[in-house]
Amino acid sequence: MFKLIRHSDESVSRRVCVVGIGDGGSRAVAGVLGGGSGEGCTIAVINVDPVALENSKAMTKVLIGRHGPADGGAGGDPAVGKAAAERDIEMIHGLLSDCDVLIMAVALGGGTGTGAAPVVLAAAREAGILTLVMTTTPFAFEGEFRNRIAREGLQTVTAMADFVSVIPNDRLVSGVGSEGGMAALFARADEILAAGICSLWQMVAKPMLIGVDAGGLRALAGKGSGACLFGFGTASGVGRGLHAVKALLEGPVLEKGASLRSCGAALVCVAGSYDMTLHEVGDAFSAVCGALPADCDIQVGTVVNEGWDDRILITVYVADRRRTVTPAPRAGGGRRTEPAAPMPASGSRSKAKTAAQGELMFDAPAGSRGRFVNIPATILDGEDLDTPTFKRRGIVLEK
Repeated sequence: MFKLIRHSDESVSRRVCVVGIGDGGSRAVAGVLGGGSGEGCTIAVINVDPVALENSKAMTKVLIGRHGPADGGAGGDPAVGKAAAERDIEMIHGLLSDCDVLIMAVALGGGTGTGAAPVVLAAAREAGILTLVMTTTPFAFEGEFRNRIAREGLQTVTAMADFVSVIPNDRLVSGVGSEGGMAALFARADEILAAGICSLWQMVAKPMLIGVDAGGLRALAGKGSGACLFGFGTASGVGRGLHAVKALLEGPVLEKGASLRSCGAALVCVAGSYDMTLHEVGDAFSAVCGALPADCDIQVGTVVNEGWDDRILITVYVADRRRTVTPAPRAGGGRRTEPAAPMPASGSRSKAKTAAQGELMFDAPAGSRGRFVNIPATILDGEDLDTPTFKRRGIVLEK
């Protein structure tokens, strides 16, 4: 459904490598495969499972961990996946040798994807390659062990990549329905990953009528937790623009628009065929931006895809305003620009009470999670890490 139409003309200014890591990432990459090869985009999969690689339709297949502990599979152990990637790091360097932008797809929580992704990112950073990551986290029914691995892996990936977008698989359940089968759930996750890959590729590799550059993606990531949420809607025919907006706003990943209402920054991109009109683009932007907070920092982009016929794809990347993850410093020269300046204290938030230096302010009653009441707690070894350390340890602070 989401095809990467590759071109050999001069309009493709960046050499892009789309890489799926592990089983989940490889399935997502399969969803964007177009016919033929061509310059400007390499599509590859990396896996420890030779059978999975054999069944992949990707143009480039990298088998890691052969004759090592990961031979035939990582067994759900990220350490094994990491060791396999390190063992065959030269093949990874070779894959990235002719690349300006790496778009990575990975399903976190397993052994190969969670373990190998940081190794691939480190190799890309060393080469100065822009790194964009689309990832999913497991369903709750997959167990706490797998979910804990995914949380730790997401922290690592977020700190290393230029841009990360995360899709919590649990949110897809409402979209499929309680009677939906397992295959439908995982197919939906793969479809959303494929849409994200396609959207990122269009933004960084194709000339845009209204541009969003790599610096905009990095800035967006720096304004929230570093891992942005992602949603999309697509439609064709009469009224396709507004139908695509409706599909986006009613989608489960953005919690039927709830995630938009609480975000601090967003990037909205409209892609369509050559017959896409200014009126359609304007209506789409107005409808999506109207669902965002008045003080939200919004970037917009528009791209024409000559390989599409009568279809519009609207994507939105959302950064919340609750947490910040500082990216790790890049080794080597690299292409990373200077980090975005911090938001000024003035503006719509200037009316909020500011704590003086040395003053501790708690606006929630004891035992309450306050503004975080609807956010899943961060639990590690039975402790809620969102509760301040002095509270968890029973330390009394003197006023």
